[in-house]
Amino acid sequence: YYRLPMTEEEQDSLFLAIRPVFLFLAQKKGMFVLHSASLLYLEKAWLFSGNSGMGKSTHTALWHELFDTPYLNGDLNLLGLHKDHIIAYGIPWCGTSGIFTAEAYELGGIILLGRDLQTDYLEELNPSEKILRVMQRMISPAWTERQLSENLFFAGEIADRVPVLHLLCTKNFSAACVMKNTVDQLEELQ
Repeated sequence: YYRLPMTEEEQDSLFLAIRPVFLFLAQKKGMFVLHSASLLYLEKAWLFSGNSGMGKSTHTALWHELFDTPYLNGDLNLLGLHKDHIIAYGIPWCGTSGIFTAEAYELGGIILLGRDLQTDYLEELNPSEKILRVMQRMISPAWTERQLSENLFFAGEIADRVPVLHLLCTKNFSAACVMKNTVDQLEELQ
């Protein structure tokens, strides 16, 4: 147990103790957590995911600065299926960013980030790559074959219902502009 007030180290250790149980119970309810930073654009949640240091926070900060988009979460996003839509549910865990919301929004799409030192461009992914790459970004338990199958199935649901894009990009404003133009085009088609 902890006595209030808690130190930052105690808060971190409490989070690490609670997280596996939360992830397990969420998965039992059909909800999965994706390591990603998110923002709100056109009334939808857009998630930016990639390996540590790939630029999730940098990219959402570019959107925030250029387009005044609100942040949703700086590190983890809880996703679930509700009435044929993937929903991003607010959770209080956000890494070191301090950015989180308690609100829920329909998922607009997932942008998988990669690095390019020269230019910003989208790389086409085939359906299997989309599913595999989304599943690789999940932190939901895969302790058993059944849990792994549930993660894989949900990644497939995501890939079937929303755009999953692979953006190779710089850390420049141009990266956010390329992605925003793509999102705008996708939303016009719907």
